[in-house]
Amino acid sequence: MKKILYLFLAGYGILYAQNQKFVYEYKFVSDSTNASDIKSEITHLEVTPKGSLFYSYEVYKSDSLAKADMERQLKATNSINVKTNMRKGRFRDRIYKNYPDFKITQESSTTGKALKVIDDRKLDWKILSDKQKIGNYETQKAETTFAGRKWTAWFTTEIPFQDGPYKFHGLPGFIVKIEDTSKSHVFELKEVSKLVTPFNGEFILSQKAVDIPYPQYVKIYKMYRKDPTAEFKQRMATISNQVLRDSSGNPIDMNKMMKERELQDLERLKKDNNILELDLLK
Repeated sequence: MKKILYLFLAGYGILYAQNQKFVYEYKFVSDSTNASDIKSEITHLEVTPKGSLFYSYEVYKSDSLAKADMERQLKATNSINVKTNMRKGRFRDRIYKNYPDFKITQESSTTGKALKVIDDRKLDWKILSDKQKIGNYETQKAETTFAGRKWTAWFTTEIPFQDGPYKFHGLPGFIVKIEDTSKSHVFELKEVSKLVTPFNGEFILSQKAVDIPYPQYVKIYKMYRKDPTAEFKQRMATISNQVLRDSSGNPIDMNKMMKERELQDLERLKKDNNILELDLLK
């Protein structure tokens, strides 16, 4: 029955539009000890006949600018003027879902490594009778438990795709809004339009991504939380023949920079204690 429903929606979806872009506002609280500090980020879900891609538009813009700037500097002077203020956005992963099996691949550079994580965890939804109108759409309530959180979703059959933001999918309709019980992670659909130019981005790390299963990613992520600069130190060692300069054009002391980076990252991670996939911190 579920397969028949998918085929029906998929067929209708092709008539609805070959390529669609869905803009979600992602509101989140990074630090559980400071719940009033609510951050907001614009994210895109691009849907094509072969699958979907979810990513932060703000990260994409800033990374593209930063990469172009670094390439320009290296070509012109064989040195890099580090501009930390160019790095915008917090949601740095990209989530691919292949149709029709919804195989999920998570492109992540959070740990400093370029990884393609194969996430085969299943979502077990409980569909409820509650209904409400969100924006222009009539929606129905559903619940699931995923990544250490309990989630409430509102989906609509007015958009003929069984998809949604991040890794969420599998409902008999399209997810318009989804939030965890603490309301510290909320995705809400804000805009729908035709997808003219599909996303074509690369890792700013310029590394070949390594395919790994999700359990291996968990181990790598936990190691990163303990030593967040390990990968950065290895990368810096490979460019020891290049001169890094600060915003004033002065040479950077590499040892001092790495020590400062380590202290900054450890302090940052202390405040990043309410990540979306909360069970990664256990």
